[in-house]
Amino acid sequence: HANSIDKNADGDYLLSSRHTSCIYKISGSDGSLIWQLGGKTSDFDHSGGFNFSWQHDARYRFEDKTVTTISFFDNAGIGMTAEDKTTGNWSRAVVVELNTYASPMTTRVLRSYDRPDHETSIARGSMQMLPNDNVFIGWASYGLISEVTQDGTPVMEARFVDETMSTYRSYKFNFTGRPSLPPVTKSIVYGSTPKRANTFHYCSWNGATDVNSWNLYGSSKNSSDGFSLLANVEKTDFETMFMTRGFVAYLYVEAIGADGKVMGRSIPTASELPRTWIGTFCTADGICEIDEHDESLQKPEHEHFGAKLDHGIEGISLTKDALDEPMMLGIGLLVIIACAYLMVHMYRRRNVVRYKHVE
Repeated sequence: HANSIDKNADGDYLLSSRHTSCIYKISGSDGSLIWQLGGKTSDFDHSGGFNFSWQHDARYRFEDKTVTTISFFDNAGIGMTAEDKTTGNWSRAVVVELNTYASPMTTRVLRSYDRPDHETSIARGSMQMLPNDNVFIGWASYGLISEVTQDGTPVMEARFVDETMSTYRSYKFNFTGRPSLPPVTKSIVYGSTPKRANTFHYCSWNGATDVNSWNLYGSSKNSSDGFSLLANVEKTDFETMFMTRGFVAYLYVEAIGADGKVMGRSIPTASELPRTWIGTFCTADGICEIDEHDESLQKPEHEHFGAKLDHGIEGISLTKDALDEPMMLGIGLLVIIACAYLMVHMYRRRNVVRYKHVE
């Protein structure tokens, strides 16, 4: 069967036929055969020893009036049984120059890249010329792929763990993900009162590959307007987590690219409030009573919210003034209980010792 087809500037086709072990050049104007490479009736002189079989992925690389350069994946056989005839010890990827001006026409191998494990790919395979002149090769069986420099120096090699799995072809391209959905953010407020609060923010954009940083916009008003820029935070991992000092009621983020341009914007969302605030500072609907004259809540400044950011999920450091009042009370209570226990224990032990001594 045919397994690849390519077209040159003149409209002529390069067709690879696996079961005949031939590569054909076919006229794009009338469909006539211009030449045949390989097989039992090859139009080229193979006396130099060049041969191939069961090939895949034949591509034009260069062509003028005298020579045509092509690349293809030479399976070199099918290797299904010990009796299967092969044309090489193992599979390879080749670049071949065809002198179509000479009579008879001749072949010259310009580059050849052997399969790294010196095995035969019994089916499938591909060869890709990269922009930096490296070669990316899909060896099909075991899902083996490799990249080499122009002179054959290995750059990378990988394969499936499960050797029963294979690929047909493998390609390497730059991937840029730009999701259709906007970024997602979640904010959680901690603190005994709005004035003694800290707000933790989590933002991500599933599928985006080139986010460089996040612009954080917040508002402490009981509405989704009045936003101001609180901080710009470097993207870390899939989900970026950071903290701002103070109460942020509503939040949205902008994903910023390396060029400084806005790539996407999340939907403004309300922060999750402490349960103890409901009924005390806020209604069940999350509307909080805030002193409109308190500048630290009404219009937070960047240095107040953003100067002491803790990046990442691990290693969050809260200074003394950032601790909750309930947390401080709890720690103090634990210290008092521990001291009382030690005093009672030491007193009882002292009495026991005295009693034994007198007896």
